[in-house]
Amino acid sequence: MQPIKVLSVAAINELAEQLPHQRLHFLLFLAWDAPDIAEEELISLFRPLVDRGLVYFCAWGANCEKVHDAVDHADRERLHQPDDFDRIIMTTWHAKESLAKALWFFKVCAVPVEAYDPANCDRFAVAVGNPDWAAELEREVLAIPHDADDEVQLVLDDEDD
Repeated sequence: MQPIKVLSVAAINELAEQLPHQRLHFLLFLAWDAPDIAEEELISLFRPLVDRGLVYFCAWGANCEKVHDAVDHADRERLHQPDDFDRIIMTTWHAKESLAKALWFFKVCAVPVEAYDPANCDRFAVAVGNPDWAAELEREVLAIPHDADDEVQLVLDDEDD
């Protein structure tokens, strides 16, 4: 598995542009207190990520169930066929877990479907609108004893502009 890169973005609409993935596919852990917005608007926020190669998605924070559902909807639009499960995006939401427990799940258990080789997928943990979460994500990724060779790269968005 690739190391988890931790990022912080000020707003969700910056995520697709700032995600520095280099491989064809990627796994994403998203820590975001999503506002209560219309379903179609939420889906439109995740279409670019689905189009860019998202293969596993974990949502944490307020309204994470709706965020999870939005990714599922964007994925169904991409597949065009309801039975095309060999390329489906795996999704989970973690509303009742601590950030640490949800991130543990992502680091240890998140594996895409067989069509995508996890060794060739980038992995990201992203905090939206909360730099303190990015710092916690960085600490927790290092504290989880799963892969001894994991390294964390903290890429912080310059939020002072």
